[in-house]
Amino acid sequence: MTRSLRARLFVAQLIVLVAALVLVVVLTAREERAWLVRHRTELLERSVRLSLRDFAAPSVSAAGWPAAAQALGERFGYRVTLIDSSGRVVGDSEVPAERLSLLENHAGRPEVRAALQQDVGRDVRRSATLGVELLYVAMPVRRVAGLAVVRMAEPLSEVARLTASLVRLLAAVGFMVFAVIAVVIAWLTRRHTKRIGALSAVARRLGEGDPRARARELPADDVGRLGQAINGMASELRRRLSALERDRDEREQILAHMNDGVALVDGAGHVLRANRALATILGLPLPPEVGTSFQQFARSPELDELLRVARRSAQTVELDLRLWTPQQRFLRATATRLSGGERDAVLLVVHDLSEVERLNRVRQDFVANVSHELKTPLTSVRGYAETLLEGGLDDLEHREDFVRVIRDQATRLQVLVEDLLSLAELERPDARLRLERFDLREAVERQLGGFRDRAERARLGLELEDGPPVVVSADRLRIEQVLANLLDNALKYTERGRVRVRVGGDPVHAWCEVEDTGSGIPPADLPRIFERFYRVDKARSREKGGTGLGLAIVKHILDLHEGEVRVRSALGEGSVFRIEIPRDASAT
Repeated sequence: MTRSLRARLFVAQLIVLVAALVLVVVLTAREERAWLVRHRTELLERSVRLSLRDFAAPSVSAAGWPAAAQALGERFGYRVTLIDSSGRVVGDSEVPAERLSLLENHAGRPEVRAALQQDVGRDVRRSATLGVELLYVAMPVRRVAGLAVVRMAEPLSEVARLTASLVRLLAAVGFMVFAVIAVVIAWLTRRHTKRIGALSAVARRLGEGDPRARARELPADDVGRLGQAINGMASELRRRLSALERDRDEREQILAHMNDGVALVDGAGHVLRANRALATILGLPLPPEVGTSFQQFARSPELDELLRVARRSAQTVELDLRLWTPQQRFLRATATRLSGGERDAVLLVVHDLSEVERLNRVRQDFVANVSHELKTPLTSVRGYAETLLEGGLDDLEHREDFVRVIRDQATRLQVLVEDLLSLAELERPDARLRLERFDLREAVERQLGGFRDRAERARLGLELEDGPPVVVSADRLRIEQVLANLLDNALKYTERGRVRVRVGGDPVHAWCEVEDTGSGIPPADLPRIFERFYRVDKARSREKGGTGLGLAIVKHILDLHEGEVRVRSALGEGSVFRIEIPRDASAT
């Protein structure tokens, strides 16, 4: 394309150059010829005036006009024609006397007509008599009988020769000028087309997405200003592309981090866009590629039907469904037909309500468990209170037992309410830890002191293994609550043997183990023992006065400390509960 442009520019400029040179040669030749004609005319006029002196003497008669014309022609070297007042030729240096009568009347000749009117006549034309181009000059003759005009003529062959010589010289000079200017034009054309080619290459690189492509702006001619305009366009284009890329990236980030699954499906059922959350909800490892069939990807007849209904509806269509992925999910899908853009495109949004449904079940179970836990002591309190009111107060043998039962059940209600309040406080989003530095081993010893009487009454051993102090930065009251719950459970479910506590740590973590020799926990129950109100042996737990919330409280407290609790247990051999917390909870 660049060579074609250069060729066109070169040829066009050469044509203009040739036309200009030809015009110069033609105008110069014409001006030179006009100058030569004027010069020869002046010479002829001088010769005619000199000849008029010869006719001032009356010695020449009418019979001698041919001879006189012949003599003047030889004298001046021009053709001399003598004409009377009627326009008849009476003498001609180029025509014999006997043929003069054959010449046509010259009164109509321009130069003769001017001379007859007492003026100098001039004309250039081809002679009908001689057949060559002649320059004519005619002047009037006064006071000579039978003669009115003397005319002299000169062939313009010399003028033509000089003009031809000048034309040849101008042509030679023009050719040399043409050659030099052609070389200059070729150089300039190549230079300009090379710059234009460079601009074309820059524009092509910009079109291919090269942000570093820039055009030369110097020299500051039209091509340089074009390069400057291209650079300005490139900067503006880059700015707009950057803005579009930022918008695209922001949309992609928003789409990628949405918890809801989103897919744009065209009229043919192919996926145009989809995020990772959709694949996660549908139990698939990766989102679909563009152009993938949504039916093959989702494999859900309910979602396919939802898309078909949405394409025929102007309103958003909703559907609740259960999806059997590797785990059961409860979903709410909404489909909206989009106006404009892809033909019959539908935006599908899938909300995963599985966690909401699980929390609803947990809430329902919690309410049911709380109601169940409250029902038994309330029933007992009410029953024994009614018994006392209906005459039990007079039963001196049993009324003290009735009051004791009412007290025990009220105590159980109080413990249950306190545990519920403690659990509620731990589950608050703004729950905070009151951190302080203390010795974990000393805290364990304090808790053991509160349980020794109970252990002695149950004839159980309660001991703490020796070891160095273990200093931690944690919420002391909550950690002591954890220790109390673990010791309470260990003593509650150990009928004989002992409960042993060990405390230790490393530079990062501190730990405490509570080991008992109780009946142990069945393997099937181990994953659920930290759930609220979960009991391995429900009848025995209620008999022991447990609320079913102790281990749930333990787990929540350790979660707040970024710690953990683990358990090892074997039926008939006992259990080991191990807690671990960071040495410095403020760094978590």
